[in-house]
Amino acid sequence: MSLTNPILCLFEITDPNLIVTGISKERCSTNQRIHVVHATLSYQLLKCPHCGHKSLIKNGTHMSHLRLGTLSGGRYEMHLKRQRYQCKDCSKTCGAKTKLVNRNETFTHNIKHQVIVLARDMLTSKEIAKLCGISPSSVQRILNANIHLSAK
Repeated sequence: MSLTNPILCLFEITDPNLIVTGISKERCSTNQRIHVVHATLSYQLLKCPHCGHKSLIKNGTHMSHLRLGTLSGGRYEMHLKRQRYQCKDCSKTCGAKTKLVNRNETFTHNIKHQVIVLARDMLTSKEIAKLCGISPSSVQRILNANIHLSAK
């Protein structure tokens, strides 16, 4: 059994198109340990999302850096190579998508959920940021995006 499957299970990553290619350790500018999970995301698209024709070809990859969270004092990130495709008919490009993150975001849904749960426990933004391995301004941005005010 591969060691990478339990690692993905720790972060509740269940995407079957995700293939882990390796794990490495790095240090960031604040001398904090970062564990990097290297992965690729690739699947066969049947038709172009723009024009609907079945004339897609593979067109390289795009690197995404995703924040997974913290475990035992270390920050975990994923360097995800997403497959790019180009349509021969309309010449537009598109990429492989995952449900781990929203488009153009780096924080996974799990880390956002963790921020909201910790905020419900009445922790400050700085405490939440330290526990999740993100900045206090990112914590505030996540909380502001998830505030639902009830109309009176």
